[in-house]
Amino acid sequence: MKWNIQKRLLFLVMTAGILSFLTMSGLSFYVISVMRGEIQEMGVDIGRAGANFTENLMTFQLKKSMGQLATARAEYIDNEAEFIRSSVEIMANAMTFIASNPANYKPIKLLDPRFDKVKNFQPYIIYSPDTFQNGMTPEKLSPELRREIELASNIGTVLLSISKSFAKYKSSFFVGSKKGYFICISLYPETNGALEYSEKELYGYDCRERPWYKNAINAQAPVFSDLYTNIEEDGFQLIGCSAPYYDESGNIAGVVGLDVSSVDIYKAINDTAIGENGFSFVLNKKGEVIFSSSNEGILTTASGVKDLREVPGQTLANAATQMVKGKSEILPVTIDGKEYFLAFAPMKNIGWSFGTLTFRNDVVNAAENSKNYFLAQVEGFSLRLQDEYIFMTFFGAHLLAFIVYILFSAGKKVSELFVKPIHELSDGVHEISSGNLDKKLDVHTGDEIEHLAICFNEMTGELKTYMANLTKVTAEKERIATELDVATEIQNGMLPKDFPERNDFELFATMTPAKEVGGDFYDFYFIDKTHLAITVADVSGKGIPAALFMVISKTVLKNFAVSTLNREGLAEVVAAANDKLCANNEAMMFVTAFVGVLNLETGEFTFVNGGHNPPVIYHAEENHCDFLDVKKNFVLGPMDGMPFAEQKISLKPGDLLFLYTDGVTEALNVKDEEYLPDRLINFMNSTDCRADLQTLLKNVRADVSAHVGAAEQSDDITMFALRFKHEA
Repeated sequence: MKWNIQKRLLFLVMTAGILSFLTMSGLSFYVISVMRGEIQEMGVDIGRAGANFTENLMTFQLKKSMGQLATARAEYIDNEAEFIRSSVEIMANAMTFIASNPANYKPIKLLDPRFDKVKNFQPYIIYSPDTFQNGMTPEKLSPELRREIELASNIGTVLLSISKSFAKYKSSFFVGSKKGYFICISLYPETNGALEYSEKELYGYDCRERPWYKNAINAQAPVFSDLYTNIEEDGFQLIGCSAPYYDESGNIAGVVGLDVSSVDIYKAINDTAIGENGFSFVLNKKGEVIFSSSNEGILTTASGVKDLREVPGQTLANAATQMVKGKSEILPVTIDGKEYFLAFAPMKNIGWSFGTLTFRNDVVNAAENSKNYFLAQVEGFSLRLQDEYIFMTFFGAHLLAFIVYILFSAGKKVSELFVKPIHELSDGVHEISSGNLDKKLDVHTGDEIEHLAICFNEMTGELKTYMANLTKVTAEKERIATELDVATEIQNGMLPKDFPERNDFELFATMTPAKEVGGDFYDFYFIDKTHLAITVADVSGKGIPAALFMVISKTVLKNFAVSTLNREGLAEVVAAANDKLCANNEAMMFVTAFVGVLNLETGEFTFVNGGHNPPVIYHAEENHCDFLDVKKNFVLGPMDGMPFAEQKISLKPGDLLFLYTDGVTEALNVKDEEYLPDRLINFMNSTDCRADLQTLLKNVRADVSAHVGAAEQSDDITMFALRFKHEA
């Protein structure tokens, strides 16, 4: 006899439910019975073994945690020391370079705290006492020494850059010359006004007599000095590192150094101790305690003990010996009659050792508490298991009868409800698949089958709508693409492409929009036979709006230049064009523009810069490029009545002007890093600026592309080059 789906479902539900219940019930009853007897017999043994294991594990974990914590704190303090050492190396290398390359630097005069107010982050200079004792005041120094000091003062920029990394701490960054002068930047974060100096600091300070100076000279390498206390500044302790620097002959010329407050190290030590009675300390290479979170006992900085390796008591002396040797260990020690566990780890860069002590009873008590807790849990579990056994036996018998009844009733009804909508869904889907998209399924089961029917109904409606709109959307996209192509051609047509070939000048330009159309433009035209006008501009924004404003700006600038330049001058031409662009400029768009006029007979170049990037000028005689010195004028478009300053320079034969928009210097790579003006001027000085202008612009664009890499072009890129060739 063949069963339909309904009967099969009913049979499956009944069979699976009853068999599952009987199986689980029988298995549970058997397991509970066995476990009840076994647990009662083994409870005591398991409890004792588990408690002992827990106690040993707890002790091991606490010791391990102490060792890991000591290592982590040692590495933290060591990393701080390494950062200080690397900063000092940078300072030493920079000072060596300045001393070895005096021709590369201009003289700089620093603040003198005897006469000037000095604040945080301001470099200043102090002279040694022999400057005054020999009657040679700083104002009467020899020309050679004055020149050396003025060149050495360039280190102030490096000290300022490094000091930013220590802005939160009391610190000093300094250079001490073997000739006695001392250049420094001091940081006191809590002080906003002028820094205060004592008479001794101004007239009696000789850097060559300081320990940091002598240590670096003796070591001839970066070296850390032991902690010292600055008595004049509230007694805070400093970590100091110094290193020698060299002159152009390779001889030691002086020492650079860095002092920083030890506040962070104290905080790391105070946060390390485990337990109520624990504390931490730092030992130097001499066995002296130089940091401690304890206020009493032998392991404090005020205890008077010079070397822990020589203290009475074998355990502490042995541990101190291991710490000085740079070992890592966890050892039991006795201090002041109390037993501790001492975990220590070395700080390799600075040569110190970090130790943390935990009271032995704290570890033992924690392990004992864990043991008692485990025994209580085992006993409670045994009692709960016995209660559950009685309850499950009673409950299981009643539950079996109830489940059989529920399974039969529910299985029969569910099978009927399940099969009926399947038939309806099958018939409807068959009709839809035959092409009748107007067919709607009428299924109301309140479950996934109804949701499936609703999805089918929505699908047919969306499919009809999609088919109706597809043709319209496709046509609209094609129309927009065609219009953008036309706009691109129109904009390209407005930019002059016929670059004249003449003996008195040479020019070439390119413009690459970031979108189909852009807001950059360039222009050139003759005012008369001897005056050539040029323009490079960048409209705010990109796309269609920028392109429209670009057309207006180009037309207005050219019209005013041609009609009024000879009468009123270039500045008035730009001002008139600005007023014209401001009229009805409700969108508040603006344009940066560089406008210039070249006298082809004399080489005089008159220009006005309206908020644009400064051009690069190439001096042929020097074969060197610089940024053109331009005055800061306002951009064109947002505000009328603005004055514009006119400037003039004289170009010699072979001199070159390279104009560009910010799409060059602000070109972004995949890391959002800009190309920047520094890279542009460096490249211009490294490439052949005597090459033809098309090749020169191609080389610049290649360097920009190398920086951008796979990143999408972020802005319009315009480049314009003009070379004056006329022989006066």
